Amino acid sequence: MNFLIAQGLVILLALAGLPLFLVLGALALLGYLSSGQSLELFYAANIRPVATNPIFLAIPLFTLAGYLMAESGAPNRIVRLSRAAVGWMPGGLAVVALVACAGFTAFTGASGVTIVALGGLLMPALLKDGYPERFTLGLLTTGGSRGLLFPPSLPLIVYAMIAGLAMEGASQWRAEPGPGTEPTAQSAASPEAPARGDVEKALDDEMDRLLDEGDGEPGPAVDDDLGVDIEAEVAAIRSGAGPSGSGADSGAERATVAGPAAAPTQVSVDRLFVAGALPGAFALLLVAVYSIVVGVRHRVPRAPFAWPELGRALWASAWEIPIPLIIVVGIYGGFFTAMDAAAIVAAYVFVVEVLVYRDIRPGQLPRIFRESMVLVGGILLILMSALALTNWFIDREVPQRLFALIRDSITSPFTFLLILNVFLLIVGCLMDIFSAILVVVPIITPIALHYGIDPVHLGIVFLTNLEMGFSTPPVGVNLFVGSLAFRRPVVVLYRAALPYLALSLVALLAITYWPDLSLFLVRLTGVE
Repeated sequence: MNFLIAQGLVILLALAGLPLFLVLGALALLGYLSSGQSLELFYAANIRPVATNPIFLAIPLFTLAGYLMAESGAPNRIVRLSRAAVGWMPGGLAVVALVACAGFTAFTGASGVTIVALGGLLMPALLKDGYPERFTLGLLTTGGSRGLLFPPSLPLIVYAMIAGLAMEGASQWRAEPGPGTEPTAQSAASPEAPARGDVEKALDDEMDRLLDEGDGEPGPAVDDDLGVDIEAEVAAIRSGAGPSGSGADSGAERATVAGPAAAPTQVSVDRLFVAGALPGAFALLLVAVYSIVVGVRHRVPRAPFAWPELGRALWASAWEIPIPLIIVVGIYGGFFTAMDAAAIVAAYVFVVEVLVYRDIRPGQLPRIFRESMVLVGGILLILMSALALTNWFIDREVPQRLFALIRDSITSPFTFLLILNVFLLIVGCLMDIFSAILVVVPIITPIALHYGIDPVHLGIVFLTNLEMGFSTPPVGVNLFVGSLAFRRPVVVLYRAALPYLALSLVALLAITYWPDLSLFLVRLTGVE
């Protein structure tokens, strides 16, 4: 009773405006205390993985690089170079705006920042060139989230971490004890479980020490209620045989929706960086074609191509052009990992913007560092709190019960993906992207594995949905940011966003039901 009262109080405080990380953390803490578990275990299971995992070193480094670029003259130089290169095309400036927004969002990881930073620069230029106001508003508002599939996107990094932990937790589901036997709790992974990094292994060892759960030998990762052998599902996907399932599932349908025979199941930042390239480019291409059509229809004047101007723009941006190349060539070529790229890019951007261009004075650095790390701190606090809550969900077997419910009512991966897309569009409207990843991914990942869906492909589908959710009426956050930035009623932004949402829906369906779009480059490069 006291537990229910405490939960109700937390919910009331949430409705009154309590910060999200406190809501998630409080609910998780109440769950742990009601289960009689120690706060030492709470720390070991939920705070330590985030504090010690090297993946999260990339978040503050990429964020700092994005903030340094935002405070410098980089946005103006990027727009000038893009205009000199493609301004001669029909719809050239619109394509410039689209590419600039996507690149800026990829670095900052925050669509609202992109709208504010580039909107004031691009909005007057687009209107002056003769683009319709509604088209311009929709382009800049929805363009704020276009770059989430491109490296070094922070959501890709967070998804890789959470999906990896979710797969690890799924492999630890245990069979119910038979009649007449004593139930034995086991939290350590079985010997057959997938290999883990040193950090996660150290965490498991620490949890074993804290729990001291007896001498029973771990059994196969099977849950009788679910009828699922998670390790067998993963092995089946690796071998290309497709996951085990009910007789209603056809092998052909699984092969089509779940991906190719050799689809990888490991979730890593490098894999996701590579996997997002083609889907992100495809989504941008659709909007670029639409922009060209609008430019032709409204007879928007084109800037004549001039080699001298292109040369001057290239010279002005000469030090910033290598930044995306460092990430793309380094990671895709296998020269270094995403964490290495984060450190190299952060150091390079600092030197370029502070010492070479001198756009940022030394006196501005404390403020820039402070603002960027406030964002990082918020992300990590939400991450730790949400991880604690999802671990409690797993402890209470919420994913297993949801899995059983879905398995009984949905027999094909096609239908599962369709329902998942609708669900994620709603989630993307109501939650910020990091909270959605941390709360939803641990629940849906084991279910997706059952249907033979590669978790790397699932990640691209997941983030594409959330990218759309930013601009989906009635509560997409980009719509309200755009309303404030451009001083237009939010209802006007609703109408302006509709054509772009239709194009995003086409891209989403292609990404969802054509797994090779996400997995082709992963297989081609062999990135681990």
